[in-house]
Amino acid sequence: METSVVICVYERLDFLAVCLDSLRNAADQIHEVVIADDGSSEPVVSGLKSMIPKYQFPIIHAWLPRNGPRRSATRNNGIRHASGSYIIFLDADFAVLPGAVQAHIAVAKPGFFAAGRCKYTTEEQCRRIISEGASETLLESIYAELPEEHILKEHSRFCRQVLLRKFHLTSARRVSFGGHFSAFKEDIEMVNGYDENFVGWGGEDLDFATRMVKAGISGTSVIRTARILHLWHQREMGDKHWKEGGNMAYYLRKHVPTYCEDGLAQPGPLHRKESVLT
Repeated sequence: METSVVICVYERLDFLAVCLDSLRNAADQIHEVVIADDGSSEPVVSGLKSMIPKYQFPIIHAWLPRNGPRRSATRNNGIRHASGSYIIFLDADFAVLPGAVQAHIAVAKPGFFAAGRCKYTTEEQCRRIISEGASETLLESIYAELPEEHILKEHSRFCRQVLLRKFHLTSARRVSFGGHFSAFKEDIEMVNGYDENFVGWGGEDLDFATRMVKAGISGTSVIRTARILHLWHQREMGDKHWKEGGNMAYYLRKHVPTYCEDGLAQPGPLHRKESVLT
C-alpha cells in the first residue's frame, strides 16, 4: 500500500516548512507528499520550490488560481494528483509527532476512514516551534505540556457516534473528520470527493464526512494515537460566523446526495500541476 499525504496550504510558507520538517520522522512510510495550494502568490511558490530539495520524500505541488478560499476545490486538486492508494489529509498549520503517520496507516482498511484531532498550541509555543525548528524533542515536550482531557473526550464521543450509527440510532450528519483524517482513494472516489459548491469558510469537511457515511464507509478513531499539534494563528475573518452563512445553509439542505455532482471527477481547465521529485 502506497500512502500519499495531501497538505492544504495558502501563503503560510513558515507553517508549511514546519509541517514538512515534522514529516521527516515518517519519510520511510510516505510514498509522496502533495501540496494542495489554494492559489499562493508567486513569491511563496518560489520559496516552496527552493525548499523541496531538502526533503527525502517526493513532493508534488498542485496549485489552483486564487478565487477566494476554495478548500473543497483545492483538496480535490490534491486528490487528483495523489498516486497513492491511501491518502492522509493534513493542513499546513499542523506539526506531526512521531508515530502519527504510522497510526493512520495501521488502521487503514477499505470501507473505513480514520479521523483524528489536534492539540492547539499557544502563541508562544507556536513561535518556539517556528524559531527553534520542528525537532521531535520540542514537539514531544509541547504536546506533553498541553492538556489531554479534550483528546480523550473527543475519542469517546467519536466512538459513541460510530456505535450509534451501527444501530441506526443517529444521523450521518453527526459524523466529523476532525482536524486530520485518512481514507482509501477508492472510497473517496465513490462519493466524488469534496463538493466544490462549498466556497469560502467552513462546512466542506462536514459534508464530505456525511456523504462517506451515507455510502456505507465507517469511521475509526486515531484521536489518541495520531498525535498532531495545531499551530496557533489568528482566526480567519469568517470563522466566527460561518455557521450563519451560505455554506452551512447548503450543508443543511434537505437532501444531501451520497455522490456530489460538482466534485472530484470534473477537473476544470484552471487546474495546474507542478511536480518536483527528490
